[in-house]
Amino acid sequence: MISLSRVALLLGALLLSGCSGTTLLEGAAKTIVTITLDGAPVDGAVVVFMPESGGRSASGISNPQGNAEMGTLESGDGVFPGKYKITIFKSIDDPSFVVKNASAESPGAPDSPPQIYLVPKKYISPRTSRLNATVHADQVNEVTLELTSS
Repeated sequence: MISLSRVALLLGALLLSGCSGTTLLEGAAKTIVTITLDGAPVDGAVVVFMPESGGRSASGISNPQGNAEMGTLESGDGVFPGKYKITIFKSIDDPSFVVKNASAESPGAPDSPPQIYLVPKKYISPRTSRLNATVHADQVNEVTLELTSS
């Protein structure tokens, strides 16, 4: 199960993805990530760069070609130079889940539907993803992440 802080982080990343044509933040470098899973582009994956030694994280959401333009405050505004651990998340609600109404036997809010992970769960955590990147100043950084199902 995903922790509340991880959900908040992912929701924040989703909110940052809404703008396009953004100018770079001062000191940030344009960074484009390409994500494939077993050789196929991954559409709609949330990508998060977490700095290894403090600083600001960056995020993006991949398009149908598997490309994500990374941003720190908003989509495409760049990533500050440094070393990053990378996480990738993509899931959907299980469509077979049936919400049961609260009753005297089970008071409270209905359960959330279980998730179906479209990218393997190992890529959700920086401890298990084993994905890293170094962002360099004053250049376009292109990061290719070739994920596998196994």
